Order: sequence, then structure tokens, then C-alpha cells
Amino acid sequence: MNATKWILVLVFVGFGATTRAQNAPIPDDQIKTIVISEYIPSINDHPKKITETPSILDTVVHAPNTEYKLVPRKFDTYYAVDPIKSAKMEGERLDALNKLYLKGGIGNYLSAYGEGFYSAGRSKDDDYGIHVRHFSSSSSVGGTPGFSGYSDDDVNLFGTKFIGKHSLDADINYTRNSVYFYGDDLGSFQHAKDSIHQYFNCVSANLALLSHYPDSTKLNHSVKLNYYFMDDHYKTSENNLKVSGTMWRYLHDELVGMDLSADYYSDHALRDTNTMTILHLHPYMAAEGEKWEVKVGLSAYAEFSKQAPFYSFMPDAEASYDIYKHILTPYVAFEDGDVRNSYRYLTSENPFVNPDVVGGIQNTRYKYSVVGGLRGVLSSSLSYDAHASFGEVENAAFFVNDTADAQHNKFTVVYDDGTLFKAHGEIGYQKTEKLHFLVKADYIKYFLYHELHQWHTPTTRLTLSANYNLREKFLIKADLFALNEQYAPVYARSAGAPHAVTLTTKTLGPLVDANLGVEYRYSKYLSAFLTCNNIGALKYYQWNDYPTQAFNLLLGISYIF
Repeated sequence: MNATKWILVLVFVGFGATTRAQNAPIPDDQIKTIVISEYIPSINDHPKKITETPSILDTVVHAPNTEYKLVPRKFDTYYAVDPIKSAKMEGERLDALNKLYLKGGIGNYLSAYGEGFYSAGRSKDDDYGIHVRHFSSSSSVGGTPGFSGYSDDDVNLFGTKFIGKHSLDADINYTRNSVYFYGDDLGSFQHAKDSIHQYFNCVSANLALLSHYPDSTKLNHSVKLNYYFMDDHYKTSENNLKVSGTMWRYLHDELVGMDLSADYYSDHALRDTNTMTILHLHPYMAAEGEKWEVKVGLSAYAEFSKQAPFYSFMPDAEASYDIYKHILTPYVAFEDGDVRNSYRYLTSENPFVNPDVVGGIQNTRYKYSVVGGLRGVLSSSLSYDAHASFGEVENAAFFVNDTADAQHNKFTVVYDDGTLFKAHGEIGYQKTEKLHFLVKADYIKYFLYHELHQWHTPTTRLTLSANYNLREKFLIKADLFALNEQYAPVYARSAGAPHAVTLTTKTLGPLVDANLGVEYRYSKYLSAFLTCNNIGALKYYQWNDYPTQAFNLLLGISYIF
């Protein structure tokens, strides 16, 4: 019993010491250890083991069914609108337009050249301006019996007024062309300058009203009124009044349209007069797909003159198909047409025509023509076109020397029927705006019923043209024209039989004409130019007994204000 008490006392004393140690640490030299007995390690012979097998308690926890009720309620918001400044877009800056351009020069054969342009400048409402030009030569070609100078003068006033979706174009023109009948197969005497003088004055006025509807379903249209009066040194005159119009629109994917015109001519010469009225109507329809295009129409033509009336109704059609990416596009066409051989047209082709031709003027009619060709674009710089045609022609016009004229220095016109074969090929190359190259070849062959040859009309024409812009400083232009030989009829009277006329053929040699032009831009405003024509100095005849000038040059300057 006493032992038990002492044990309890020791336990409580040790517990109190432990409790106190948490409050204040006891120094190591004051710690006392009391050993009751020695430590004897041992292992229990019969350990108690857990006999239960581990298992997973699978319990499904059910989520409570919670319901939410949404009570709709408007939430009032308040905001203030601040003004936003409008955006300002600056367009592309337009280059300033110069209003006045003058150009002039002089050359051999006492040549003088002057040209000027004036434009009112940029405007959304209208546009107008003036163009004047003069070119003359006051020296003769060697070996001719008469003075061979010439002069060309042009004055053109033009203007355009923009009216809503329409524009009104108007222009007034005056031209004066002066030549001399210096050719003479007799060559026995010199002609006085005034006795062989010829000039042509022409005043023309044109008016056109054009529509510009962006909507393709609207009826686009144009109406044109053209008039000119022309006379010459021999009191021969011609009046022409032409009214024409066209209209077109899209119906679904097809384009339908109609062209119509009325053309009136009145010619007066000292010995004869001639009047003619031509009516033309041409309805058509066109359609196109991704690779094909087709156009069909009907050409109705009527001609009234002092001869018997003439009527013509001919269908026309054309079609093309792009075989491969615009590189290979064949096309065909069936067409007809006519050429009005007016006095103005004939003298523009050959200014040495006898004015008496107006009494017997006939129009050239192409009864039909079948065309087939191939065109394409080989690259962004290279393109080509080649085609051939065959058809029947009536009243084809050719110039021959007028033997009825005492001086034998004028031409008249002969007409003949036949068939016509034409072939054309061209290749064009353009590298940006710096280099442009073009090669063209034409073959024209008439198979006439009466005339021996297609007088003064070569069968082969070759043209080479090149333009090169060297750093905007030098502009170089070169041309080469080549024609094969052509033929002229020569009528001779026999000494033994003065009333008998013998026809022989005269061959006019082939023509090769090389030209070169260079322009040097000293500044944006001032330039100098040099033009050389017929560099080979070849003497050739475009018309029988009329030699052309040999090598000639023109030197001048131009200025932009």
C-alpha cells in the first residue's frame, strides 16, 4: 500500500514538472532522470491481428432536387450619346492638267510644220477645246514638169456637255488641202504653177447625243447628226447630210440592238451633177458565255440615185470560241457591206483625181464575205491575230490616168466586178508603256471580170512599227513600210491609126519606206524632236507619173504651258 502511494506521488510530481516546462525551459544541469529498472527489449509471442477483410463502401449520394424560380424584371439603363465626328476621306491627288500645247518645226524641201492644242481643263460639267495644224512643203521634186509643193491646214473646235446620264458632243471643223498636178507623162513643157493648182475646202459640223446608263437593262441609245460642205478650185462641190442612231439593251443575258441611218449626197461639177440617198437598217442580237460569243443580225440596204434603185437584204453573223485560256480563239463571220465613193473619199485617197468623176460615182458593194481567223493572247505582253476572207464585190474602184485630159496629169476612176480574197496577220508586243512593237502583213487580191489588173493597188503590204521610251527622256519611234510592185494602164494611139488605142501595162516598182523619229524631253514642258522620212532616199511612185519626195527631215521643238 505504501509502495502504491509513493508511485502516485512520483507521477504527479513528474506531471507538474512537465507542465511547468512548457512555461519556462529547465536548464540541462537541473534535469534529473530516475531509472526504476533496466530496459529489457522483448517480442510478444501472441500478437493480436485484425481479422476483418478490407472492403469498399459503395454509397450513392443523391443530390437534392433544387428548383429555381426566375422572376422577370426590367432593369432600367441610362446612357448618354456623344456625337462622333464624320470621317474624311482624301481622294487620290489628280495631276494638274496643262491647257496649252504648241509644237513646230522646219525641214528640207522648204517644209514648215505647226500644231497647237488648247483644252479648258478638268470639269464635271463640260469640256471644250481647239486644235489647229499646218504642214506644207514649198519645193519641187526633181525631174517633174511642174511645181510639186503641197499644204494641209486643219482647224477643229470641239466641246462636250454632260447632262445627267447623257452627254452632248459637238464639233466644227475646217480643212484646206492644196496640191498641184505636177505629174505628166508627156514631159515636153513646164506647167505654170497656177494652171495646175488644186485645193479642197471642207467645212463640217457634227452633233451627237449619247446615253450612259449604268443599268444594262435600260435602253441605251445614241443619235448623231453629221453635215459637211466641200468645194475645190474647179468649182466642184459636194453636200452631205447624215442622220444616224443606235439603240441597245439587255434582255436577260442577251444583248439586242438596232442601227439605222439615212445618208444624202449632192454633187455638182461644171459638166454634171449627181444626187444619192442611202438608207440602212441593221437589227442584231448577241449572246455570250464563259468561252463563246455569238452575234446575228440582218442588214437591209437601199440606194436611190439617177441610176436604178438598188435594194439588198443580207444576214450577217459572227461567232468565236475560246479553246484554251484566250490563247487560242478561232472565230468566223459572214458579212456584207458597202463603201460610199463620195468625192470627199476619192480625193482623200488620191488628190489628183479629175473633178469630172463626180458625174459617174458608183458605190462599192460587198455582196458577201466569209471570214475565218484565229486570235489569242500569248502572255501579258504578246498578242496575235490572223484571218482570211473571200467574197464577191461589185463596183470595185481603181484609179487610172485620165487620157481625156489634155495634160495627162489627172486620174479618173474605173469600176469592175469580181471576187476578192484578203488575208491579214499581225503580232503585237507591249511591255508596260516603254516598249511597243507591231508587225502587220496584208494580202489583197482581186479577181476582176474585165480589168487586167487591180490598178494602183498592191497585193502585199508589210508594216513594222516600234516605239521605245527611254527613261522618260528619249522617245524613239521607227516605222518600215513595204509594198510589192503595182500596175498602171498606159493608153497609146497608133500613128497609122489615130482612132485605135493600144493598152499596155506599166509596172511601178516595189516601195520600201523607212522612217525614224526621236524626241528629247529636256523638261516636263520643253522637248525637241527630229523626224526622218524615206531614210533610204528611194524614188518611188505611189501614182503613175507622180514621184514622191526622197529623204526628208523635220526638226523642231514643243512646249507645254
